Amino acid sequence: MTNSAASARAQPDWSGLSDSYRHAEALGQLTAFRKRRWDRTSGAQTWLEQANIPSIKDGQIGILYRGAGGRNLTKFRTNAVADIHDAMDFLLYDTIKLESRFDECASESGAFSLEGTGREWPSYLLTLQEPRLFAPWNHHTDRALRRLGMYQSNLRKGHSGLSYLDLLEILEYLRVRLQFPDFRTVDEFCYVVGRAGQNNN
Repeated sequence: MTNSAASARAQPDWSGLSDSYRHAEALGQLTAFRKRRWDRTSGAQTWLEQANIPSIKDGQIGILYRGAGGRNLTKFRTNAVADIHDAMDFLLYDTIKLESRFDECASESGAFSLEGTGREWPSYLLTLQEPRLFAPWNHHTDRALRRLGMYQSNLRKGHSGLSYLDLLEILEYLRVRLQFPDFRTVDEFCYVVGRAGQNNN
């Protein structure tokens, strides 16, 4: 067990947190979030097949951007569609290590960085492609981990790709502990927990 996973041993009230998530789901509080996040991109695994990436249209790119939680669509649209395609192909299919691919896409100085994006965009695309291996990384992820006492300060420092690997380890502990099927459910859980923590401030 590494330090990052061991830090998750703080033992929050797992049963209560799981019940809160299920309660929010039953009340329909996840409906709008789930629609934007996952339902509108239900065909994305096909879009993101390597042979199909050059054919992804501007409208589909906009759906992906909004699903990722992008907040500056006007700025994002200043990117050439060909550059977006190239960045997606590099992130999902280049043979260099994941942490290097992620950093090149998430860091402002990265070779495949896009205007109007950060870590949310590459982490979301990876999740759409392989939801059992990769997780979204966004503001509600951070808020939830802080509330759970599982947030680590090194996640905001240094190499973004290595930080993403650390985050995945923490979220995998969370996924297994709560018996969630994949990281899309973990993301929804973080959304519920993060909002609850925000509302309590």
